[in-house]
Amino acid sequence: MPSSSTRVTNDGGSVAPDSYILKSVKFFNNEEKEIEIKAFVQQIELYEDINHPFLEAIIFIQDATNFYEEQKVMGNEKVTIKIKREPMDETEETVSEFDLTLYIAEVFNFVREQPGKQFYKFRLVSEHLYNNQSKVLQRSFQGSIGKLVKDICDKDLRIENCVINSDTKDIIKGVYPTIRPIQAINWLLKNAFDNGTPYFFYETLQNGLQFNSLENLYEEDVYETYEFIPYFKHGTGTAGSYNELRKRVIAFGSELNMGKLNDIGSGAYAATLHTLDVSKKEYKKTFYSYDKQSPKKIAKGKPFSDNTKILDRNLVDLKEGKNYFVNLNANSFPDHKNYHAPSNTTILKSQAHLNLLTYNKHSIGITGDFGLSVGMKVKLDTIKPTTIEDAELPPVMLDKYMGGTYLVTRVVHKFGDTYDMKVDIQRDSVEKE
Repeated sequence: MPSSSTRVTNDGGSVAPDSYILKSVKFFNNEEKEIEIKAFVQQIELYEDINHPFLEAIIFIQDATNFYEEQKVMGNEKVTIKIKREPMDETEETVSEFDLTLYIAEVFNFVREQPGKQFYKFRLVSEHLYNNQSKVLQRSFQGSIGKLVKDICDKDLRIENCVINSDTKDIIKGVYPTIRPIQAINWLLKNAFDNGTPYFFYETLQNGLQFNSLENLYEEDVYETYEFIPYFKHGTGTAGSYNELRKRVIAFGSELNMGKLNDIGSGAYAATLHTLDVSKKEYKKTFYSYDKQSPKKIAKGKPFSDNTKILDRNLVDLKEGKNYFVNLNANSFPDHKNYHAPSNTTILKSQAHLNLLTYNKHSIGITGDFGLSVGMKVKLDTIKPTTIEDAELPPVMLDKYMGGTYLVTRVVHKFGDTYDMKVDIQRDSVEKE
C-alpha cells in the first residue's frame, strides 16, 4: 500500500477524487510505546453501519521484520490512523481527513508463505466496545429514553463524541436486568419512537456516536446526487472532471427485495396490536393501516398498488397478517409508566417503518468521499437502459423507478491503491406511483 496515491501532486493536492494521503498508522504496544507501522500496511477498510453502535476497521499487515514477536502483539492494543486528502482548487469538495483512535479486537488470517515474510490482519473497533464488555447495569432507571441513553453513553461507556436526540418524551421507570450498557440501549431502543418512527443507534467516522430517529434523518437535506450515466462532459485533470468523477457511480447492483409475500406477514401495510393491562384486567385491540396512519416516506410514491388484492381485500386491510402482543401494567408505578408503555401507541407504525425500509435496497460503488456517512440522504440519477446516442436526453431518459432519494445504511471505505467506497442505500417507497 503506497503512503499516498499516485494522483497526488508534489504540494499534496489531489487531481482525482479517489486519491488520498496516508499520514500515519501508529501502534501502541502494552508498554504504551508508539510505533509507526505505516510501511507494513497493505490495505485499510473502514466500516460504518446504521445498525451498529461502533466503528470497525480491518488493516492488512505485511510483516517482514518480526514485528509481531518483537512487540508481543496480544490483541488489545491502541492504533491511531490518519488519512487525508486536499482536493484541487475550484472543486466542490473541501479538505477532508479521518483521524481515528481504535483498539485491536482480533488478530486473524495469519499466513506465512515464505520464511522471511508473514501476513495477518488487525480487526479494530471503537474504544467504547471494550468499555461495554467490562461491566453490566444492575440499577433502576427513570426518565425519557433519550435521557437514559445519554446517561449510559456518558457515565458507563464514557463516550466523549456523541449526539443524542431526545425527542422521546414519555417518562418511563424500571430496572436494568443485568445487561451490558450497549445491550441496555438496544433494549430501550425497542420502545423509542419519534412520531411513530423508530430510532437508530450508530457511529460514524466524522460525527461520532448518533442516536436519532428515522423522521429526523428523512428531514435532513440530500448530501449529494450521484450519477449512473455513460458519458463525461469535462476533460481529464480539470475541476469539472474532478467533480464529475466524485459523483459518478462506478458499480450498481441490487437484490431489489420488492416482493409482497414477506411484507404482508411482517405488518408493513397492516397489523394488529393486542394489549393486556394486568392491573386493570383490560384487553384491547388496536389496528394499523398504511393508508390511515400515513407513515413517513423518503419518496412520494407507494411501495404497492391499490389494485392488488388478496382474498378480495386490499393490502391495507389485511390486519390479521401480523399480530403484536404487549403486556401493560398501568399501576406498576404511581406517577410513571413502565418500560412497555411507549410501545402501546406506536409499535405498529414503528415496525411498519422498519419493514418498509427494506423495500428497495442497492449497493453502489463510488470514489472515496470523506464526508459521506450512514444516516445521510443521497439522490441517485440513473438513465434508463438505452443506447449511448439516446442517453443525451435528460431528464426524459432518467429512470424514475430506480432513481431518486435513498437513505445510506452502510458504508465501506477501502484504502488501497485508490480510495473507493461501497455504499448500501435503502428506501421505503419510489419516486413514481
